[in-house]
Amino acid sequence: MACVVAAAASVGATRWVAPTGPAASHDTHASYLRLVVESRSVVLRVRLFHDDLQQALRVAAGQPELRLTAEAPAESLFATYFAKRVRLELDGSPVQLRVSGAGLEQDAAAQQVVWYILEGEVAAAPRRLVVLDGLLFETFDDQQNIVQILELPADQRRTLYFTSRDPRPQQLDLGS
Repeated sequence: MACVVAAAASVGATRWVAPTGPAASHDTHASYLRLVVESRSVVLRVRLFHDDLQQALRVAAGQPELRLTAEAPAESLFATYFAKRVRLELDGSPVQLRVSGAGLEQDAAAQQVVWYILEGEVAAAPRRLVVLDGLLFETFDDQQNIVQILELPADQRRTLYFTSRDPRPQQLDLGS
């Protein structure tokens, strides 16, 4: 499992960075999810703009004063939100995930980004994957979500693209 976690976490920096001033604004509403499947292990690393996720979680939790910080990344709240907004099935069964890490960082454009690592296991090496990444669709009508799938040990990579204007699940055959 350590190899799978390392592969999922290898996108971007993994250090905590505290905001140093007002957040830079952005016109794009996007998230990035890297999903690594190796045998029975499933690990995801999801990255979202801090202000976008904070806005969505405030509404979802009914907590207008909620603040996501390095010290309080709201893992439990995010896990609940993620479970409602992302459909992830392997061989027809939903994958149960738990948050195993979280953090804040700045991207190359000085945007605050929040990330979470989620892990799960399935009964057997999966053959079929169904994904619908609907994160932030309820918040932004121009939301775009990119999902990169990495199958190990074959090192096969595929990318899925989801938009709030076309929120349909996508299916892939694995191990091919």
